[in-house]
Order: sequence, then C-alpha cells, then structure tokens
Amino acid sequence: MAQVSVSQPPTEIQRDNRVLGESADNGVANEDALRTVAGLFMMNFDATNELEKPDLNFLEEALKLPKELISAPAETDVDTMRDWIKNVLLAPALVEFRSPIDIKRRRPEVPVDIQTVSLPCSDGSGDHFDLRLYVPRDTSTERESCASKSMPAVAFLHGGGWIHGMPQCDDMFAIVMASELRAIVVGVDYRLAPENPYPKPLNDCCDALKWMATDAGNFNIDPDRLGLWGGSAGGNLAAASAIRLSQSLSSGPTVRLQALSLIVPAVACIKAQVQFQEKRTVPRSQNELAFAESANIPAAVVKEFDKLYRYYSGGLTDPCDPLLSPLLATPGSNHPKTHITVAACDFLRDQGLAYTSHLRSFGIDVVEDLLPGVPHGFTFPTRAKVVTGWLERQQYIF
Repeated sequence: MAQVSVSQPPTEIQRDNRVLGESADNGVANEDALRTVAGLFMMNFDATNELEKPDLNFLEEALKLPKELISAPAETDVDTMRDWIKNVLLAPALVEFRSPIDIKRRRPEVPVDIQTVSLPCSDGSGDHFDLRLYVPRDTSTERESCASKSMPAVAFLHGGGWIHGMPQCDDMFAIVMASELRAIVVGVDYRLAPENPYPKPLNDCCDALKWMATDAGNFNIDPDRLGLWGGSAGGNLAAASAIRLSQSLSSGPTVRLQALSLIVPAVACIKAQVQFQEKRTVPRSQNELAFAESANIPAAVVKEFDKLYRYYSGGLTDPCDPLLSPLLATPGSNHPKTHITVAACDFLRDQGLAYTSHLRSFGIDVVEDLLPGVPHGFTFPTRAKVVTGWLERQQYIF
C-alpha cells in the first residue's frame, strides 16, 4: 500500500487499569453511572477475567456521550434503527461532538475531499449503488490533488447487521485514514437486507473492488495497492469478499488485495461457529484459551444474532454457507495478509479469535489486535484511549 518511511508500528496496547472508583483526576468516579453505561454496552462490570474487566477510561469517555447516542434501539428493529442512524447518529451536532480524533500522526494532515460515484449492480436488476470517495489533497505546489498521480486505495465496508448503516457512519475514520495513508478511501454503500438479501450486498462489495482495480476513471487508483477494511457485518462482507476473490469465484477481472483489516467481525452464524469448534483440527490459540472459562453468550443475544442472519440470508441460503460464515471457508492462495481487531467484551470475540487461528492454519499472515476491557461498539467514544491507540495501529496495516 502507501510507501512511507516510518518507524515500527506501536505494539503495546494501552488500557486503563485504575482501581474502581479512582478517576483520572484523582476524584471519585460515580460507580452507579459506570455500571449503567457498562450495562448499555452489555459489559459485565464485575468480570473476574482480567481481559474482560471494563476499561475505566472507556466507560468515563462513554459517560460523556449524549444519552441519545448510547441508547440505540434494538439492532434487529430495521426501520427504527435506520431512523436512529439518520436522525441521531448522523445528526450534525453529534457528528461534530465525536469528530475530533487526537492521534499521533505519521505525516502532516491534509484536507480530504468527498465525492460520490454511482455504479450499476451486476445482477441485471437495474439497481445502482453508490461509492463515497475520500480523496486526499496534495498541498504541494506541484499538484492540486493527490489523485493526479497513482494512489493506493482502501475500500471501507460499514457495519450495521447487514440491514442498516451507510458509509457516512465511518466518515471520521475514513478521513483520518485517507489523510494518513495518502490513499483514496472508498466507502461502499452496498444494498441492505432484508430488501436485498445475500448475495446482493456481497456482490456490490466485490463489484466495488473490481471498479477500484480496473475502472476507477479519473481517480488514478493503483490496482497493485488495494486494501479492504470492514467492521462488524462489514467485517463479514470484507472477509467473504477476500475469500471469494482469493478463490477466483467471481467473474470478471482479478482483484489482488494487499491487506485486509477486520474489526470485530461477524464471521459465522451461531450454528457455523458450533460446527467449527466441534470439527476443528487447529489448536486453540493462547488468546482463545484465555477465555475458556468465560460465560456463554446470553440466549437473547443468540436469538437477535440469528435473526440478523435470517435477514441477510433471506431464508434462501444456508447461513452456514462459507460465504455467509467465512469461518467455514477455505481461503485461496491469493488471500491477503490480514489484521483482526477483537474486543474482549464482545459477544463476537470467540469467533473473531477462531478466525485468526483458521486463517493461520492456511499459512496466511494474520495479526490479532485484542482490546482488553471494551465491547463490540468500542469506537463510539472516539476520545477514549483505546480508540485512538487502535486507530494509530490501523494506519500501519496498509
């Protein structure tokens, strides 16, 4: 990806290990408030596993968020969640509140222009989907835009349980990455279930990557420096896209990804996760063993997760299909090096850790970034130390 002269990436993960009740300014934190916010993020405030004990800095930063932001409706409530994203998460005041991200930058910050490109869907439906392009400017006198020269590019696949979300939800991270990498970030506004079940969302993601590799118009994207980034359900689509492209299952031109970043990815339905564990021949990693005594996923969470998979599969495809549950897939020889972010208090933690072991068993270079004491939605409080540290490490993947 981007050719830069930098020192080795930071490897130490910073977490807040203060004793309960001791705040950063030596005052007394409100334990009831901390317990409440931990509950909203479905964290066990009294966890005994050191890795699952809540990060106090994360909780304190989450407490500063407007209550509307951390009181989201049920994820499987399609219409209500879509309205919440549009009217709450992406409300200008809340976007401005979360946008300042103070990280250690590798290079001077540059402005990033945002443009939209519309692509026809390849399934003959006549539908279109949009790409949200984040294009860094070159502030030197020689060029008006970095896009006047060949540039690396990273596709961003947003989360949202396959049923809601949009590229704008990741604006703050996409802008930082575009500036830091001097790369074009391509947010893919793939079609959403349940109206557009599998394989339509996956097809859109692969079509976007093909466009980046072969037909990026005036954007001068370098097809030999392509990366892919996806979070949660977007992590599922990113993992499945990498699998499909590595196996050359898709028609059309070859796309060779150089790097893949999966953030708290959903890589298996519950049934597929159980199948993998029952039939696995790969030894459990140290990180997997560290959670061997952890509590099982609550039945209510399993029910909601299964419902999301039913929405995505449309009831027409077995959720254990390897492209819906990549944990059961066999990656091809062209699978890119992979970076997997796993949150220790996330119900998707175990399958994320298992996916690391699975890919490594095929000789794929995988880096695992285990974040202690934080939940699935760890990026909500953008000023939390765990978020800024994670984002700094993300820059070194591509």
